[in-house]
Amino acid sequence: MKKSIALLAMAFGVSSAFAQLSTRENDDNVIKYGARPKAGDMSFVLGTSFGAIAGNDSTSGMAKLFTGNSLRSGDILTYKYYHTDDIAIRFGVRLQNKNVAFKGSALDSASYYNPNTVTTNTTMPNGVSMNNFSEVKAKTVERMWEIVPGVEKHFLSSNIFDAYVGADLYLGFGADKSISNVDYRNGNKTYITRKTPTTNVGLGVVTGFNVFLAHLPVSIGLEYGWNAKWTFGGVTKVNEERVVTGSTAGTYSVKYTEDSSAGSISSNANYSKLSKREFNADSNQDVRLLLNIYFGK
Repeated sequence: MKKSIALLAMAFGVSSAFAQLSTRENDDNVIKYGARPKAGDMSFVLGTSFGAIAGNDSTSGMAKLFTGNSLRSGDILTYKYYHTDDIAIRFGVRLQNKNVAFKGSALDSASYYNPNTVTTNTTMPNGVSMNNFSEVKAKTVERMWEIVPGVEKHFLSSNIFDAYVGADLYLGFGADKSISNVDYRNGNKTYITRKTPTTNVGLGVVTGFNVFLAHLPVSIGLEYGWNAKWTFGGVTKVNEERVVTGSTAGTYSVKYTEDSSAGSISSNANYSKLSKREFNADSNQDVRLLLNIYFGK
């Protein structure tokens, strides 16, 4: 009888212990984390692709808009402005311009001790012959404008993590141009101009969170989401003019379009008219690790 009572008491004690381990009671605590931005505050936003940190970043994401600003050459400059305590305006911008020009005259053979040693047989990078040229003019221009306006909606400031959702509109405009003008000693001329305009339009929907560091106006965060990207253009319009002397003397002019970009139908084909457009959409094309540095006006 005593053994039965002891076993019953032990079973009751064990069941009570399990009941205590499997239940919990909330304890109301207020934990202070950092200094969150308020209406009128701004921030510098530094960031990089999460894949770059992991060592497997790829720039071949077809719907990729921008990876962030990790202070590398060519990164988009990104900022935030808090319109209200929970609404932030995002803005990114990049302006790139590269311009190289050449202009020269061939060396007169009379200035050589042995005129037969004069050689002007060469080819320009774009394939235009400079054999026996007298004058040459070349110019290359690369321009790119990228503008990324966006908005964020932040949730309750009482949350330990500063969670938010947002959206970005990506606008990119590129214009490449090359000029190759060669005059030859025999009177022939070859003038070729190439223009390649490109327009990119993208939409990104993001979700993310920030964690504030101590009581500093600094936070680190992570954001990811879904992108859609439209690309128009990317084909090259060519204007070619030639002056020929001799038995076939005359002036010839032709305009055509070519496409030597990746994924083209044929890099050697010439078209009287050609248009090109591309659309891609996918998730997690731009996963960014962020550093926000806040300041007031």
